[in-house]
Amino acid sequence: MNDPRNLRVLEAALHFAGVVHEHMDLLDITRAPRIRAQLLRAVDSVPANIAEGARGSRAQFANHLRIARGSADEVGVHLRVARQAGAIADPEYWRCENTRVLVCKMLTRFLRTLDEEEAYAQHRERSRRVP
Repeated sequence: MNDPRNLRVLEAALHFAGVVHEHMDLLDITRAPRIRAQLLRAVDSVPANIAEGARGSRAQFANHLRIARGSADEVGVHLRVARQAGAIADPEYWRCENTRVLVCKMLTRFLRTLDEEEAYAQHRERSRRVP
């Protein structure tokens, strides 16, 4: 469908993953011992799903974007848990969270556009069949 290298949402997701990885060195793992691995797994799956889906059909792409959005939401939960446990300081939490929110908004807009394009294509197809 798309060359993933040309997708702004992929670039934003890669930046998001970089921001989270950067702050994992500051994470106090004694306060939330398993959270680091969960955070990294979830944040890495956001750009991976975008790139994987971009090479498939429109429906496959939309599905992978939804999975990426879910993974970004999972990162948000893990960040909140880490913050509540005192494992991540507020400035680092907010930098990660603000970047996450931006990526989520981009994914939501992209999905809405794909859904609208699909609905329009189906409408045109039905219009052609009517005598």
